[in-house]
Amino acid sequence: MTFKDVLAFAEENPVCKLATMDGDQPRVRAFLTVTFGDGIIYFSTAATKDIYRQISENPKVELCYCSGDFSRMLRIAGEIEVVDDREKKQKLIDERDYLKGFTADDPLFILLRLPHGSARFWSVQDNTKESALQVIEF
Repeated sequence: MTFKDVLAFAEENPVCKLATMDGDQPRVRAFLTVTFGDGIIYFSTAATKDIYRQISENPKVELCYCSGDFSRMLRIAGEIEVVDDREKKQKLIDERDYLKGFTADDPLFILLRLPHGSARFWSVQDNTKESALQVIEF
């Protein structure tokens, strides 16, 4: 497996669970992934949300994607970063109705990306063999 497989799985199953740390308390929420076709996983949020503060304090995150039938999962660990890319922000705003209240220049509209990390695919059959699973570094 390669990082192309990771991106393809994220594109086929764009809703993931994203975990951050809030002090010593884990926080998990669902996020919608976008890839823009450039080989990087992106998310958007607002500067007013707790997740933005959590990422600012500790950029280490873990993502978990799952196929619709729960037969396959993908976990990704890495450090998320803020991106100031007006064109990508505008594209998201144009494509997603729930972002219509923002503008690409709005300092409250935050674009995040996960440029590097490690990923593992697994299934229920692999559940007890996690340490033996292939790690895909990107």
